[in-house]
Amino acid sequence: MGSSTSSNLRSRGLNSSKGAVALFLTVAAALLIAREGSAEQGPGDVNTQGGWAYTERSKDGEVEHMATTRAAEDAVWLTLGCSADGRLTVSFVHSEQFPFPLKPVFLLKLHSGNVPTALFEAKSVASNQMIFVAPLLMRHLMPVLMQEDEIVVSIPERDGTGHDYTFSMQPNDFALRPIRSCFDF
Repeated sequence: MGSSTSSNLRSRGLNSSKGAVALFLTVAAALLIAREGSAEQGPGDVNTQGGWAYTERSKDGEVEHMATTRAAEDAVWLTLGCSADGRLTVSFVHSEQFPFPLKPVFLLKLHSGNVPTALFEAKSVASNQMIFVAPLLMRHLMPVLMQEDEIVVSIPERDGTGHDYTFSMQPNDFALRPIRSCFDF
């Protein structure tokens, strides 16, 4: 029982940490878009390129890179993060909450012009507001997706009905440059 409790606490801490990163970046992006960006760049500043907002932050002396872009259909953000140790975080964050019930764990569909439909395990957290995608497969697919003009993600309701969200991926050469380090093999 002790190890199960400890494991649950670690899992909650991990989800809380991921959630904080995703929420931080989403709020920063919304603020930046509201003030229409800035030409100056510095550590901790939120910068833009096309539909992307991106920033870096220092945490315990380590630099984390984050970028986000909004879906065409709703207030849903594709958020990418790369920690100093090369951990990739891929999440979808709704500014309020998804307007339909999500299963705690489910498969989401992703496709684009050059990538056939792929299924990824995803986990719903934070009261239907955030979805984290299993990073292992995304780590291998992101280099291809970053070259696409747009990607479409289908997020299923509990009953299986899918909701499509379209994300513009270009331009991204500056916005995603530091995150590419999470894909270097």
